[in-house]
Amino acid sequence: MMDKISNLLLPIAEKLSKNRYLAAIRDGFISIMPLVITASLFTLINSVFVGEGNYLDKWFGLPCSEFAQLGSVIGSASMSVMAILLTFTTAKALAKNYKMDTSITGAMAVVSFLCLTPFVADATIGEYVTTYYLGAAGMFTAFLSALLSVEVLRFLMSFKALIIKMPESVPTGIARSFNSIIPVALTVIIFAIVRIVTDAMGAPLNDLIFTWIQTPFTAIVSSPIGLIIIYILYMLLWGFGIHSAYIFNPILEPIYLASLALNVNAINAGEAATQIITKPFLDSVAFMGGAGNMLALVIAIFLVSKRNDYKVIGKLGLVPALFNISEPLMFGLPVVMNPILIIPMIGATLAGLGIGALATQIGIMAHTYVLIPWTTPPVISAFLATGGDIMSGVVGLVILIVSVLIYIPFVKVMNKERAEQVEE
Repeated sequence: MMDKISNLLLPIAEKLSKNRYLAAIRDGFISIMPLVITASLFTLINSVFVGEGNYLDKWFGLPCSEFAQLGSVIGSASMSVMAILLTFTTAKALAKNYKMDTSITGAMAVVSFLCLTPFVADATIGEYVTTYYLGAAGMFTAFLSALLSVEVLRFLMSFKALIIKMPESVPTGIARSFNSIIPVALTVIIFAIVRIVTDAMGAPLNDLIFTWIQTPFTAIVSSPIGLIIIYILYMLLWGFGIHSAYIFNPILEPIYLASLALNVNAINAGEAATQIITKPFLDSVAFMGGAGNMLALVIAIFLVSKRNDYKVIGKLGLVPALFNISEPLMFGLPVVMNPILIIPMIGATLAGLGIGALATQIGIMAHTYVLIPWTTPPVISAFLATGGDIMSGVVGLVILIVSVLIYIPFVKVMNKERAEQVEE
């Protein structure tokens, strides 16, 4: 049975992991992650500690309005233009894969993205772009602009007739810029034409992409059925020794980060957050100790395992698991290619998702709006990701306990299996 599943999934997983477009999106996200985390932390500080009615004002009479303004500026400068940042970093990553000039390509991709973006004309201040199109709502447009503009430029650069030849005496950097003038200009013109055509149809392309692609896809991957299917596959691939994050994260993180951005914008505007499934939510309920809530497996081993080899590996894997690094346990016990432990790994993940989503839906757990580092220890992560909500930390602790209870029967089965092997 394991071999049949492996033969079915591994070829697909291998192709996805080597896909240059998914890799470019993944690397683009990695590039902006420090900025997003910084913006999230300032949102946390503003909403919890500073400002009227918050901790410092309530306890010490310090409104700290200047510091709140600082956090607001940083948040707006990061989250409100996330689509522009992702356009540049994604295009740069793909261009690097093709060994193209990354700076020229990244800048061209941003202009291509803005060509598709509606500008508003104002008699007083001139033209401007609303941050609605530059933030979470423009994320899919950003990826399409980045990937397609690089491909169009690459295609056009293959025609020698379009390349302006410069004398050898011209410095390399200047020559490279002149070489790409015509292909870059043609690429931007193509995107501008697309914009004009879609405007003539009565709707900006950004709105069409958001309505017909981004919104439905978000609904699918955030729905109960969607989450169950995705994370069963996610953990199954881990069970076969494939690092699922390299396959799924480029597809899922744009959606879950966009949902996080919507929550951040709502909190900054003094409104209630509405999105349950975000990246920090998933990290807080389904990756406690790494994929499969591995910290729960360590605790289960300490509680009921009679195998010395498991206890030794559990001790070695405890500290990494506290910081959500699961590899020592995945490959040390191993969990990989071990059907007895793959089953509770899937069960603990789905239980964490179900409990967390239900608790958020009924108001026990607060909505997540702080993008915390993925290495933040379990339980503390749920507390911080929800802006210091104590009950969210309690829910995180409940999920950890439930996950331990899910693992315990299977650890006991491993005890019996070891005993039988010794008797033989």
